[in-house]
Amino acid sequence: MILFKQQSIENIYFSNNYSLGYCNKQNSIMKKLILGIALFGGLSAANAQIDLGVKGGLNFPTISGDSKELFKNDAGQGEQSKFRTDFYVGGYANYKITDQISFQPELLYSKQGAGLKTNDNSKAKIVTHNINIPLMGRYEIMEGLNLEFGPQLGFLVSAKKKTEEGKLDQKEKYGDNFKTFDLGLNFGAGYKVTDEIEINARFTKGLSNISNFNTNNKITNTYFSIGVAYKLAEM
Repeated sequence: MILFKQQSIENIYFSNNYSLGYCNKQNSIMKKLILGIALFGGLSAANAQIDLGVKGGLNFPTISGDSKELFKNDAGQGEQSKFRTDFYVGGYANYKITDQISFQPELLYSKQGAGLKTNDNSKAKIVTHNINIPLMGRYEIMEGLNLEFGPQLGFLVSAKKKTEEGKLDQKEKYGDNFKTFDLGLNFGAGYKVTDEIEINARFTKGLSNISNFNTNNKITNTYFSIGVAYKLAEM
């Protein structure tokens, strides 16, 4: 019995140390990434032209992965996620490094989540409210046409599950089901219609597991977005 307790304590000690070490490693990588981007942006901004503007448009989000384990109806049946439509809005600062290369951090309010495929006549969806910080590198491949790529830091503000069945409309708080931080990658393109107006499209793929429960079932944010950016000022 004493030997069993000793082994259990050793296992707990090893497990806690392993988890702590893993978390510290992840935090260290994240700090280095953010520091590197901030340093790059600061050095670039020293002699760069800076454009300030606003942007907004439509999101087409879903939640990828084994979502049936997370989203269940009252009967305990799993509901598969699907794309739905919502919006985003925010601002940006574009630092022009060369004639073709620029660095563009953004601050966006974004409504995401997913639609749910139900087994009855009801309509259900997950609606999340997020603050996203894309850190985009941009390259102008031809006059007016830019390709962009970069990481995105996402922060969950709140989440709800909405179910509509006939005239009955139910809302359920869902924030505890998700982690508050999300790391993703953005790929996109933009085309300048005029010097002030740009039409853009972007694909965002989440890299981190946003499920707050079963870590064996990884789910990530995935969405497309299209929108318009408007330059307000040039510095």
